[in-house]
Amino acid sequence: MLLPELDHKATIKQVKRFFGKDFQTLQNMAHVSYMDIKSPTLSDLPNKSVASNGIDSKMNNHMYAIEMLAEVKEALSGIKEDSRKFIEYRYFKQLTWYDITELTGYSRTQSNKLLNSALIEFAYAFVDTEDLRVIKQTRTQ
Repeated sequence: MLLPELDHKATIKQVKRFFGKDFQTLQNMAHVSYMDIKSPTLSDLPNKSVASNGIDSKMNNHMYAIEMLAEVKEALSGIKEDSRKFIEYRYFKQLTWYDITELTGYSRTQSNKLLNSALIEFAYAFVDTEDLRVIKQTRTQ
C-alpha cells in the first residue's frame, strides 16, 4: 500500500495557522512567552514529563497548554536542525524575513522554501498529537 498523497500547499497553510494562532494561544494559556526571551531555544519549552498528571491535567487549561507545548518541543526535536531553525526564527522569535535572510545568508525566496519544507516535516513529526496534514482526495470512478 502506498502512502496517501499529501497536499503540500494545504498542509503548509494548516501548520502556519497552528503556529500563528494555536501556538500563541497555548503560550498564553501556559503563561509562557517566548517573544520576551532574547534567544529562545527548544530547551526553553516545557518538558513532556512536566504535565503527566493524568486525567486531572486534561481538565485544566493551563496544564493542557503545557502538555501541548511539550508535544511541540518533542516534534521539533524530531526534525532536522536546519529546518527547526527556520521555525524557531519565524514563530518563536518572530523575526522578519529581512532578519532571517541576514542570519541565514539565504534569499527570502529560498528561506521561504526552506521554512515551508520545515513545516511539512513538522506536520509529519506532530501527527501523533494533532494531524495537521492535508491528504489529497483521490477521485473514484
